[in-house]
This record gives sequence, C-alpha cells and structure tokens, in this order.
Amino acid sequence: MNTFLLLNLDHAFLRLRTPFCLTLCAILTLLLSIPTTLPAQSFSTDERKFKMAESYEQSGDIANAARIYQELYESNKTQQNYFDGVVRTLSALNRHAALLPLVEEQIARFSAQSSLRLTELQALKGDFLWKTGKTSQAEETWKAAIASAPALQQAFATIARAQASNRAFELAVATLQQARTRLATPTLFSDDLSQLYGAVGNFTAGAQETLTFLRQTNNLNTAQGRIAAYLITQKGVEQTREVLDKTATAEPSNFLVQRLYSWFLREIKDYNRALEITQRLDNMLNAQGRELLMFAEKARQERYYEAALKGYGFVIDKGRLNPNALSAFYGYARTMESRLEDMKTSGGSIPEEELTTIIGRYRAVVTDYAGTPYAAESQYRIARMMLDNFKKPDAAEQEFIKLVQQYRAFPIAARGAVDLGQLYVRQNQLPKAAETFRTTLQTFARMKNECDEAEFRLAELEYFSGAIDSAERRFSKLAANPNADIANDALERLAIIEFKRTPEGADAIKRFAEAELTEKQEKLDEALNAYTTLASQTKANQAHAVIGEQALLKAGSIEFRRKRYEAAQKLFAQLLEQFPEGTLGDMAMMNQADALALQGRKDEAIQLYTNLLARFPRSTLLQQVRQKIRKLRGDA
Repeated sequence: MNTFLLLNLDHAFLRLRTPFCLTLCAILTLLLSIPTTLPAQSFSTDERKFKMAESYEQSGDIANAARIYQELYESNKTQQNYFDGVVRTLSALNRHAALLPLVEEQIARFSAQSSLRLTELQALKGDFLWKTGKTSQAEETWKAAIASAPALQQAFATIARAQASNRAFELAVATLQQARTRLATPTLFSDDLSQLYGAVGNFTAGAQETLTFLRQTNNLNTAQGRIAAYLITQKGVEQTREVLDKTATAEPSNFLVQRLYSWFLREIKDYNRALEITQRLDNMLNAQGRELLMFAEKARQERYYEAALKGYGFVIDKGRLNPNALSAFYGYARTMESRLEDMKTSGGSIPEEELTTIIGRYRAVVTDYAGTPYAAESQYRIARMMLDNFKKPDAAEQEFIKLVQQYRAFPIAARGAVDLGQLYVRQNQLPKAAETFRTTLQTFARMKNECDEAEFRLAELEYFSGAIDSAERRFSKLAANPNADIANDALERLAIIEFKRTPEGADAIKRFAEAELTEKQEKLDEALNAYTTLASQTKANQAHAVIGEQALLKAGSIEFRRKRYEAAQKLFAQLLEQFPEGTLGDMAMMNQADALALQGRKDEAIQLYTNLLARFPRSTLLQQVRQKIRKLRGDA
C-alpha cells in the first residue's frame, strides 16, 4: 500500500527529498483504493464526467474539476476515485473546511473496524482541522488515530507525515517514537527521525538517529546528507561533533562510522584531526595509502596545504614500491607549488631555495617514473616554473620542447605546445610561434581544446601582422562553435575587426592590435601608453568608440596587474564616464570596485558593487559581484 508523503522541512531540509519528505498532496492521491463497481445504468455517463474532471484538473481549471468531482461523489460516496478527486481539488482551492464533513462521512463508513484505511482518513481529518486553525482538535484526532491504529509501520508513518506536513514536527517525532514502542522495534524510522530532529533543532538526537540509520543501511551518502543539513548553524556543528566524537571513540573498528567522522571533520575544516582518523581508516582497511591520498588531494583543493603535505608524506613514507607512491610524490610537489602561488597572489615573497626544492621534486618524478602521466605533468610544471617563477624563458623553452618531444602521447603535451608558441610570441619570434601552432594542430589533432586555442593564436598572429581578412576567417570559424572554450574570445576579436571597412576603423584596429602585441611581449609601459593614447583620440566614430573602450579596459588591467590600484581605478572610472553606453561598463565597474577593495576602501567598494547590480541587472557578472559583497561584509 502506498503511504503519505511529507512536505518539505525547514531550511536545509528542503533539499533532503526522501520517501518521507514529500508533499501532503500525496495524501490526496495515494489513499488506498477500494474497488467499487459503478451501477451499470450510470457507468458510461459517470465515466465520461470523471474523464472530463480529470481533464479540467490537468489543464489547471481546478474549480470546474472540483464541481464535477463533487457531483460524482454525491451520486456515489463509495467510489474512492470520486472522493480522492474532491479532496485533491478542494485542497488546491484551500477549501479545507468544506472537506471536513466529507472525510467524517468516510470515517463513519470504516469506524467499525481497525484498519489502515481508517487511520489514513483520521490523519486526513487532522490535517484539515489543522489547516482550518483548529489545532487542538487536530491533535486530539491524531491521538485517537494513534490509539486505534493497527500494529503496522505504515499506519504510524501516515499519521506522522500528516503532522510533519503541517510543520508539527514535535508531534511527528512523538508519533514515530510511539511506533517504536508499539512495534517493539527501537531502530524504526531512524532516517525520518534524523530529519525531524534536525527540523526542531535537536541535533544531538538527529546525529544519533543518523548513526542508527547508517548502521542499518550502510548508506554513507545519505548519512552525510543528513549531517550536512545540521552544519548550517554553530549549534548543529557543536552537537553533531559531540555525538560523532563519542561514537568514533566507542566504535574504533566500525569503518563506516570512522569514514563519516573523517568526512565530518573535513567539512568543519578540522583537517588535523581528520588526518588522524584517515590514518586509522587507511590501516583498518589495509588501503596502502589510498585513503590518505584522497584526503591529501581534498586538503590541497581546499588550500589546507600543511595537512595535505602531511597526508602525502605519510604515503611517501610507505616506500617507493607502494602502489600510491607516485601520486603522492607528484601531489607533494604540486602542493608545495600551490602554497607558493597563494603566497605570491597575496603579495608575499617566494624564497628561491623553496622554488629549487619544488623543481627538484618534479625532476625526481620525471626521472624515477619516466613515461607516466605524472612524469609528463611534472615536466610541464618544471617548464611553467622556469617561466613564471625563475623568469628564465630560454630554460622554459627547452623544458617545453622536452615535454612535447618525449610525452606527446599525453594531453598535457598539447598544453605545453600551445604555451611554447605563446612564449615565442612573447619573445617576438612570430614566425617560430606560427610554426609551433601549426605543428600543434597536426600533432595533437585529438586534443580539441588545445587545437582550438592553437587556431585562435594563429588568427591572432595574422591580426597582429595586419592580415585582417585571413584572421577574420579563422575567428569566425571558432566563434561559430558555441561549445568551443575559445569562442567568446573569438567573438571579442570579431567585434573589433567589424570596423575594418572604413579608413578610420582600419587604422584604429591596426594601432590596437600593435598595442595588444606589445602587451603580450610584456612591454607594459609601451602598451599602457598606446592604449591610453587610443582612448584619448576617441571620436564620435563608432569604430573608435568600441576600440577606445577596449583600450581603456586593457590599460586599467595593466595597472591592476602591476598592483597600481589607484591608477587602475581611475582608468576604469574614465571608461564609465567616457563610454556610458558601452558594452564593457559592468566589467569596468567591477574592476574599479576590486581596486577600491584592494586599497582598503571597503565601504566605497561595496557601494560600487551594489551600484553595478542596479545599473546592469542582466550582467553575467552578477553572481560574482554578490559573492564579493558578501565577502567584504563578512557574510562569507
């Protein structure tokens, strides 16, 4: 027999849709059907009317559907479909008072017997009473239903779900606890109770019920979902931790409890304690470092670098013959590099000796594990570090060449080939860059994203050299594929090339392209001067306006990169003033606010972000801007 279904619970419980957490409307549709034969003389007519009512209901004409269902019910009160139709439609119209006499009639039909059907009807009566404000009568009705309910799990579930659907969570908890006593099953309804206790803020009991559910089902994912719903409040975190701390200590050999505990600790960012539990798990399961490796990778992604390094270190300590050793060696080096990248981003200095240590670790992977994907990845990281950290383009070139030649079977080699071409552009070796991009297209044809970028870079080279028509064809090809990662960049180029047909436009495009090439070659002062000159010479001409706006955005971005935030802010403000009807206003305003924030002018930044939301309501940056506001306010 089908059971009733529960309305969504509070807050995070809205996301926890289980068989217990569905809507009460199911009460109206899933009542036990009692077959009844229609009188022969009226069957055809009633059937047509019933189909008509269903059609009205499905089309959203609830009033007419209700009218016909009521007519049918009055003609035959034993036909379950008619009663269900009346209940559904009048409930949808919020006419619960009108339903009370009808459900009383149905209760009278079954009052002589203790049956699940009677319990369902009593639960429904309590629901209607509650919705009409007669909460005391509703409670009495539910109590009577519990007292007379047959010794069936479904009977108690029906009542509890009716209660929970009206947010009477405490009553629902009491009903399910009575069911446990009546049915002599102390672990019954553990999942349902875990959600209900969460809804009433009793996270201690909720966590205990979640553990009971876990022991019963071994369903770790659902258990994690239940616990996750508790973590939205500090009270939930504290009460849940107390329960899990005690249980994990009491059940050290229960790997599911330990896994849940480890996951919980990571969720609340207690990575040190989580590492201890993960070590225990790894030993318990004889996982040979697999559990530790997964922990370390998660910690690295979350930027808990010290915990990640410890995790990788424990795996490394198991020896080179360990099946997870290679992943750990690479992960350790990558974590060290990520930590330094964060230091660099935040303005900290990077000790050269640590850079050298990281390079050494990558080289050890390349040497000791040659021919593996991790060796290829390590070779790429060496090349990037030579370029980005040591500022040695010649050394980087040799490392990229080694990657492309020795590891062409791996996707990272294609990435390295594109980066090598970009390095040649930076060094003003444009023919060599073009050759590298063409070779990339031939050698790595199966690497679609990298080939798309190589095609884009070839188009750029033509654009820089003044071969606008050829560049336009390449950009158009890329822009025509909306699934290509590079499509938006191609569209931006086409928006500029569009103005090539006039002498003024062609000249502006040529000068803008020269400025872009100069920027790519890290001649930032020269590029900045070229961009600002272009912007200052903007005329009413449409081509000049579009290119002038782009030039100011790029000029501001250069100053931003150089951490000259006040200068950057002024350039972005100039863009907004000079091109009020332009297409880059939202980006300029966000960048201007970013620059204010980095100057410590928090209130001004928040105000500017807020202005952006109002001025550009359709901007694709809105979600990003809202996150920035929350961060500055301390909300996230």
